[in-house]
Amino acid sequence: MSKQWKWQSAAAVVAGLLVSTATASAGPVRFSGEGHAETPVWSLDGKYLAFEVNRLAGDIEMFITSVQGDVAGDSRALKLPGAGASAYGSSGSVATGATFHPDGIVLFEGSSTTGDYRIFYSKVSGSSPQQFIRNEDLKGKLTFPSLSSDGSQLAFIGSATGSGDLYVRSSADYKISQLTSTPLTELSPLLSKDGKRVVYSVRENGAQDLFEMPVNGGGATVVAKGSGDQTRPAYAADGAVVYFDGARGEGLWDLAMVPSVGGKPMTLARDVTLPTRARPCTTPDGKWVAYALSDPSRDDKIFLVSIDGNTTLEVATGMKSAGDPAITSKDGRTLLAFTALPADKADWRSLVVVDITDKL
Repeated sequence: MSKQWKWQSAAAVVAGLLVSTATASAGPVRFSGEGHAETPVWSLDGKYLAFEVNRLAGDIEMFITSVQGDVAGDSRALKLPGAGASAYGSSGSVATGATFHPDGIVLFEGSSTTGDYRIFYSKVSGSSPQQFIRNEDLKGKLTFPSLSSDGSQLAFIGSATGSGDLYVRSSADYKISQLTSTPLTELSPLLSKDGKRVVYSVRENGAQDLFEMPVNGGGATVVAKGSGDQTRPAYAADGAVVYFDGARGEGLWDLAMVPSVGGKPMTLARDVTLPTRARPCTTPDGKWVAYALSDPSRDDKIFLVSIDGNTTLEVATGMKSAGDPAITSKDGRTLLAFTALPADKADWRSLVVVDITDKL
């Protein structure tokens, strides 16, 4: 199947407080082989875009591309050490969960046929991935890497103790601190921009709840707790936390927000599509959250809701099953990356970058 598709925009419909927008045309991001493009993540300066390609053959490969304006160049595969090469990628390897350092480095979790999941790094300008934390410094599986915006702290989950505990590594002295030590499983940590706080989920009795704690010591505070899963937290404007809420039952997901830790949760959108791995997508200023809907009659659009829930925008894509939104600001422009099927019967999801500056 060809990797080159023409992508066209479509007009949206105004309905109540829903504000209609249409995007400019763009083409899919190019990568080698075939597979589903998933989970795009922008670098902090908006110049690079990391994303995953799922071959549906037991491997998931990490790619990175540079972006000029809203045009992405050819993508470079980040091949893990020891991963077997094939015509379509690194056979038997898995690379997911990209996070960017301000100094032009991308970190991600990965595993090849040679061992456990570990955290790897690569320069965005081009270098072979290497382990970021040595085995002699911390053994076991290392997953869910999350860098603070200033690069001063790295949060991650390690398996050396318990069922997966929360750790933080300081960039200043390379010290690794264990923040939790429980029989429960911690997941999806995210550092605040200043690196002083970390929000994360905890799995207990088959469900997940959200907590936050200071990096430099102190107890955990409940952010959101209830029936079903409260999962994949992300910080937004004014101390708010947004997350996916599965309280209504299996397979039903809402986009929820807590205005501040200890505040009362509110629903921003119902029946949203749960991304494969991504958190809720916030704009860099944290004032808007992007999402997709599970309704097949509306899955050709990406939606943005203001953090107070008062205004919703929709961006028509001209494609099907749109999802995985990621937003950045660069040179006074706002860029949206998303994945979607080019047509109803397309075999693979493509990744598209569009300029939505005039929409926000």
